[in-house]
Amino acid sequence: MRASVDVAVALKPVFACFSFGLGACIASFLNVVIWRVPRGESIVSPPSHCPKCSAPIRWWQNIPILSWLALGGKCANCRAAISPRYILIELLGGVLFLAAFLHMLKFGLPLHFLVVYWIWIALMIVGSFIDFDHQLLPDFVTVGGMALGLVANAYDYFFFWGKIYWENYLLYCVGGLALGFGLLWLVRWLGSKAFKREAMGMGDVFLMGAVGALFGPVAVLFTLMTSAVAGSIVGIGMILLSKAKLGKFVAIPFGPYICLGCLAWMFCGPETVAWYLKLLGVN
Repeated sequence: MRASVDVAVALKPVFACFSFGLGACIASFLNVVIWRVPRGESIVSPPSHCPKCSAPIRWWQNIPILSWLALGGKCANCRAAISPRYILIELLGGVLFLAAFLHMLKFGLPLHFLVVYWIWIALMIVGSFIDFDHQLLPDFVTVGGMALGLVANAYDYFFFWGKIYWENYLLYCVGGLALGFGLLWLVRWLGSKAFKREAMGMGDVFLMGAVGALFGPVAVLFTLMTSAVAGSIVGIGMILLSKAKLGKFVAIPFGPYICLGCLAWMFCGPETVAWYLKLLGVN
């Protein structure tokens, strides 16, 4: 495993370019998933086409980032505007895949960690934008994330470490899943009682369970606090911009903020927690 990291260090510029390009390509496909899945459409048929004139998009018109720029953000056939969100999602995918690769190099993590990071990043991108548009989180994102965490951590404890550490696996992975699911279910229940209406969807509960299954109990607490702060800032901003009353219920999808908090954990969470504990004088 260490040898694979050494090779990645030696070929860092090549792997960095590959990581960004792969992330942009996958995000280009995720654009299709984000558009079609909530509408019950197939993600493979028909092939990519303009939503305005239905003209097929040729392969040279579908190169991530570059094609949107070359076409000036317009359809090559009818010249209808193509939403800039497409290129933004492609850039987001490229940047996050590259960040995951650099994170792997920084901490000397084995390559299978990078694959898990990439899969989870792709799922979070899909979940976040579908939640923004439709206020729902697909099962393949939430339940799939929990399954990914259970399988990935099982591999780590059963094979990578060379021994079966049942106690560590149960505490870290299964315990994280239970804490994430249970804690957000409690928040959902209390919020529903306070607002006299459903305050949070079950998709958010399952999503936090996935965070716990992947990254453990501490990650759940960190993600919950970070996402709550981010969601509160956005909610207050929406109230101020709309000039609504402070007591008015403002419905915002919480899934994207869970994903934002999870990204913060992935790239700087453990270091932030260690710094905070040191600040408190806790060794």
